[in-house]
Amino acid sequence: MSGHAHHEALPGYSPGQILHDGCPECRDRARSLAVAMSYFDRATFTRAWKRAAQSISPGGLADGSAIEWSSLNALAAVQVQLKLHCGLPIGELPAAPGGAS
Repeated sequence: MSGHAHHEALPGYSPGQILHDGCPECRDRARSLAVAMSYFDRATFTRAWKRAAQSISPGGLADGSAIEWSSLNALAAVQVQLKLHCGLPIGELPAAPGGAS
């Protein structure tokens, strides 16, 4: 895998982005949706879930990077299905079994 770039120095950088355009390691991870998402820790997954919801809201997502869109689109599609099948509001994560967090 390529090295991680200093994200703050990259053109178009936004701190909310999950994967950053111009970073070789982020680019390598983004080549496979499964690989990209396997790197998400709990906080990053929660942030990605919220960004995915924002990406399909009327205002959209103003600071999306090109390489994070496949992850956000997949998460948004899951959210739509959870809303249709379970009534879970878009942007809300399902509760952990037994109420654990």
